Amino acid sequence: MKNRIVFVALAIVSVGFTACKKDKEDPTISITTPAEHSTHKWGDEVHINATFADDRGLKSYEVMVGDETGMHDHMFDFHKSGTAEGLSYDFHEHFMVPDSAMMMRWVHFTVTDAEDKTVSQKWMLHFEE
Repeated sequence: MKNRIVFVALAIVSVGFTACKKDKEDPTISITTPAEHSTHKWGDEVHINATFADDRGLKSYEVMVGDETGMHDHMFDFHKSGTAEGLSYDFHEHFMVPDSAMMMRWVHFTVTDAEDKTVSQKWMLHFEE
């Protein structure tokens, strides 16, 4: 009888330790294109390629063009968001550089993992006539 009680106690403790594993890693954002600080002409099409990853699973992403503080720039009309499942998600989208675009804008990336840990990154781009 004692062996059975010890076995049940060990099983409960081991399940408790397994269920309590904390997510210690933040999600990651790896941007392939465009190059940071690259210059694009008015009317150009800019391709954005990035990989979002997390050791325990992804939940969602948001990518948009805006000012340095993260305010969306409606002139660019580029604001994408969605769900991302699994350990890795490949993002590919593109936008047109509008005529009269400001000299500088940032592409803002925000990724949230399955445990609601969020990481953000901004990527500066330059525009000219």
